[in-house]
Amino acid sequence: MSPTLSHKDLAGLAGCSALAFVLYLNTLNAGFVYDDRRAILANGDVTGARPLAHLLRNDFWGTPLVDSGSHGSWRPLCVLSFRLNFIAGGLAPMGYHVVNVMLHCVATWLVFLVARTLLPSRMGVLAAGALFAVHPVHTEAVAGLVGRADLAACVCYLLAYLSYRRHMLNREWASLVVTIVLALAALLCKETAITALLLCALCDVLSPVGRENSDKRRFRSLSILGFTLLCALYCRLSLLPRPSTAFSAADNPTAHESCLWTRTLTFLYLPVANFRLLLWPQELSFDWGMEAVPRIRTLWDARNILTAGFYGTLMALLCRGFGLRRSATPMDFAELAHISLPLVRRLGGNSCHTWLGLSCNCHHQLSAPSYRSASASSTTKSSSWQAAPILGTAFVVLPFLPASNLLFYVGFVMAERVLYLPSVGYCLLFGLGFGHLWQRVNSSRRCRLLLLCGLVVLLGVQGLRTCRRNLDWRNEEQLFRSAITINPPKALGNLGSVLSAQGRYEQAELALRMALGHRPSMADAHFNLGVVHQKQLNFSSAVPCFRRAIELRPQLAVAYLNLGTSLISLGDHRPEAISVLRIGARVEGSGVRDRGAHVEARYTCYLQLSVLYRSEGRLHDAVASLRESLKALPLLPSKQRAVLHLRLGEILAELQDWDEAEQQQRLALHLQPEQGTAYVTYGQTLARNGSRLAEAESWFKRALQLAPLEPSSHHHYADFLEQQERHHEALSLRLRAAALAPQDYTLQSCVADALRLLNRLAEAELWYRKAVTLQPLAAHAHANLGAILQMRGLRKEAVACYHKALELQPGHAISRANLARMNVHKDENE
Repeated sequence: MSPTLSHKDLAGLAGCSALAFVLYLNTLNAGFVYDDRRAILANGDVTGARPLAHLLRNDFWGTPLVDSGSHGSWRPLCVLSFRLNFIAGGLAPMGYHVVNVMLHCVATWLVFLVARTLLPSRMGVLAAGALFAVHPVHTEAVAGLVGRADLAACVCYLLAYLSYRRHMLNREWASLVVTIVLALAALLCKETAITALLLCALCDVLSPVGRENSDKRRFRSLSILGFTLLCALYCRLSLLPRPSTAFSAADNPTAHESCLWTRTLTFLYLPVANFRLLLWPQELSFDWGMEAVPRIRTLWDARNILTAGFYGTLMALLCRGFGLRRSATPMDFAELAHISLPLVRRLGGNSCHTWLGLSCNCHHQLSAPSYRSASASSTTKSSSWQAAPILGTAFVVLPFLPASNLLFYVGFVMAERVLYLPSVGYCLLFGLGFGHLWQRVNSSRRCRLLLLCGLVVLLGVQGLRTCRRNLDWRNEEQLFRSAITINPPKALGNLGSVLSAQGRYEQAELALRMALGHRPSMADAHFNLGVVHQKQLNFSSAVPCFRRAIELRPQLAVAYLNLGTSLISLGDHRPEAISVLRIGARVEGSGVRDRGAHVEARYTCYLQLSVLYRSEGRLHDAVASLRESLKALPLLPSKQRAVLHLRLGEILAELQDWDEAEQQQRLALHLQPEQGTAYVTYGQTLARNGSRLAEAESWFKRALQLAPLEPSSHHHYADFLEQQERHHEALSLRLRAAALAPQDYTLQSCVADALRLLNRLAEAELWYRKAVTLQPLAAHAHANLGAILQMRGLRKEAVACYHKALELQPGHAISRANLARMNVHKDENE
């Protein structure tokens, strides 16, 4: 085809890109689902919690590459694009989805241009571009935000190929440099794009483009590509840290299979299973781990026939492609004319069309001195089309090979987004075949119409499937439900977690128990089931679930945390709770994938442990646990370190170690200079030291200036003023705090207490009644209302309130004591 785009080409290009855009419009209002939460919402490299330089130190998920739990996926350009999204629009998901859809449109546009360099038929090019635009297997890459790595890598990959095709025409340095830069950019988006330079070199070897240039210049280009590829491989494999922990058996069970025969047969079958998704993308899943693809344990498994047929077809395709090239290479028409015309001249002839039984279609005469260039152009086009099957196959195989588990094990069995780049080759081969059929029925208008209708039906069916699949990716519940028939344990386990977060506890419990029925060894499912029981206040059922989760995964720090809190809630297990929390706080988490969540769980364990020690009067143990946490968690975010310093300062103040307490408070202020809570806590510490009351009040006022809309700042300042018996000033602050948090029971009760201290009993009664409406099942709320009614002389109503408190909490001491003073204890006993 001509290097310039005709009006028909421009129309086809615009149509394919528009089709890609329209099909994914229903993803723009989707949210963050599945891996998006960890890769974006919980990734400090995206949200700006860490410096920009950390993009080069951390993996795709925000975990340091040197960490034992790092996935090893180093994709700084993709993470940088997420960070730019965050700078532009925060954590609103629409902006992220818009970028993904636009990248898919660009990729479709580039596929059309690539097809023009390989396919002889304009209809074949159009078919390839349209199929790429609508293929349902692309949904995970486009609708799932973490698929941006595949989208960006594909765009850079195809641009590198097109740039090198340009370089092949005249061997200019600029286009070669651009090719290398684009190939490296693709590698910085996703690891599988490392084959871009290899594909360019293969294209140079097979394609006749630029053959009129010297072999020396072509060899120079290939040498530079090879050297760059080796340097990239060396840097990626040697200079950058690689994962030190093997992937879990749930992610890639075949890799953990002890039988070599089973591993070999299964891994040989996996490319077949992936290709089946390209041919018939009806069954799609967000996860293909566990037993979604059953392992092949015997030679008599019927899937081995598919494996043999797949590799046989692949070899036949390659052999046919190379065979076509060999048949054209030894004596093409240009070379034949070069030999025959001088001989024909001596024999008195004027054409090489027929000579010694050989045919030549150059049709050049002796009077045409430019016969070599004209026939070479014809031969170049013919050879370019003959290379299309090989290059199309290379587009399928090369990008897929690093993720195939055939060269080395990876952290998944199958992943639909990994097929985004290999699907380019599949679409090219489809376009090649369709174009060939279109040319064969050139003389039959009816056949062409049938062929065109078939293409429209295929694109329509694929497009409808894509639109329907997009809806599955709009929210996590729908996504997990869609995969229950393919990967039941993983889908049901994740679905149970989502339902639990929504408060649908009965459905969540059912889903989690079904998941455990499929796979009893799922630590996450046991943990999530324990959380469901915990939220239902069924702590006795939650405890064994957390114990089982810890047994299956001893490094799961959050399971220790929840087990400890459940034991505390049971009431008579505090020593065991302390022991469990201490173990959870000290779990190093070797090999954990989500390092941030693990550190958060350990931090909370330390905090909970200090609270337990403090409640038992073991202040020195509480101080020791907080000091240990500051040493054990050096990478803790500054906000959380500030909380540890604040807690430590509070306990040191109780021990009257004023100097050390003040030092800890100042450290907290240094870490969080804009956090009003730190100023309040520092003021409270100074207030306990009776000689520094004026200084303490100044810190309370600073807190109000810094956070005037923070209810707790007004509340704690009011506490300080009441201790100084400045009740009128305290009341104004109480009212302000209650207005800022009208649904906070404690703040409403404190207003009532302040009014009672000022002997404004009628107003206090109104506030106590409001507090009761906020917590109608709290015994102390009814007891407080009864006390104010008793003070106002409303004996009958007061007795009713005390009885209600005793009904809610039979042993409520204050209600019993007040009823006894009112001489109604006999009535109560009755």
